[in-house]
Amino acid sequence: MFQIEKFRPTSRRRRVLIVLMALVMGVAVMWSMTRKWGLVRSVLQHPADVAACTDGQTSGCVGSKTQVLALPAPAPAAAASR
Repeated sequence: MFQIEKFRPTSRRRRVLIVLMALVMGVAVMWSMTRKWGLVRSVLQHPADVAACTDGQTSGCVGSKTQVLALPAPAPAAAASR
């Protein structure tokens, strides 16, 4: 009913093509990740008329720091008695 085809190894030319395509794709991804252009990058720039924050300043500046409270981990529960 079904004929099982015999395994044919990939030719040298095809393997070289696959490796080259993988390298080109890797280079393209790395290049696109390192570009500094586009709408998002221009929006993320600090405005020229607002000064950067000094130590302890929390408002009226760009790049202020926020206090973060870290709660301690809860105590482990006691083991169930038998």
